[in-house]
Amino acid sequence: MLSKDYKILIIRLGAIGDVVHTTNTYRAIKKAYPRTEIHYMTTKTQACFLENDVDIEKVWIVDKNDLKLCKSQKLAKLLKNEKFDLVINLQPNFKTRFLCLLSGIKKALIYKKTFKKHAVENFFDTAQKYFKNLELDSEMTIYISPKAKETAIRQLMELKRPLIAFNAGGIISPRQGRTYPLEQWITLAELVRNKFNGTIILTGAKEDEELLARLTELTNIKSFIGKTTLEENAAIINECDVMVSGDSGPLHIASALGVPSIGLYGSMPVNRTGTYGKNCVSISSKVPCAPCNRRKCKFLKHSKNLYAPCMAAISTEEILTCIENCLNIPKRDK
Repeated sequence: MLSKDYKILIIRLGAIGDVVHTTNTYRAIKKAYPRTEIHYMTTKTQACFLENDVDIEKVWIVDKNDLKLCKSQKLAKLLKNEKFDLVINLQPNFKTRFLCLLSGIKKALIYKKTFKKHAVENFFDTAQKYFKNLELDSEMTIYISPKAKETAIRQLMELKRPLIAFNAGGIISPRQGRTYPLEQWITLAELVRNKFNGTIILTGAKEDEELLARLTELTNIKSFIGKTTLEENAAIINECDVMVSGDSGPLHIASALGVPSIGLYGSMPVNRTGTYGKNCVSISSKVPCAPCNRRKCKFLKHSKNLYAPCMAAISTEEILTCIENCLNIPKRDK
């Protein structure tokens, strides 16, 4: 049986949502073995959430160059000096496997992806093979700094509530079928304004700014598109009453912050990456081919249309009903 003084390295370098989905795994370990020391290796983008996490002792920030064979020996030496008892490799490519081998960590748990379970459960199963007495929480939790929270409160305090966040961008995603059409976002914004008379908060990357210009020009809109860091964006979402988004990092951030969240799903399978938590709902497209889980939509192969038919098939009225229902759900304590 495991010692209460275990020292563990977790590796996940992938997308924001993937890292958020791993949090229940190490939190379950920490709950079962409170004196266990947990280190986490990831890339710079998502490190901000882990650096504020009460269950993480140290965050190792790496980039693709650090994992090149010519440079990995230096990193491996640093890891070897830590004398880890166990590595939970949730990013099991050749480079991370080789790094673990060079680091001399005797025991490695290797993640095996399956679409039969939600990502949160899939990551958790990797650890449960060794830690037999773990319990999976039905909610995710992430932490943001007090400074980021205070800034967000100041920026939003004078806006009329309810604050309803739209993460309307994401067109640069390598996967089609994740982004809701702009015209329907505009229609939804008008419906929300007329029904709730609050403020719509727009989040998104700098690359979304030009595409979403028409949406930002509507009344009762406050846009933060391209104006915040990832942590600042999370802090703004944290102050909102509802989040609406396609399958994206900000959607899963909102879920982990306890903000009632509505996920719009076309090509992506809800059973794998749907919203996770009691305050969340996933709206699945009703078209026959959804979810196809393809990177490229077969109907857009020779088209300049940015939006897949599966996402366009989700009605604004259905989303509006979900928003109304979510506004009646109290947010989780932060």
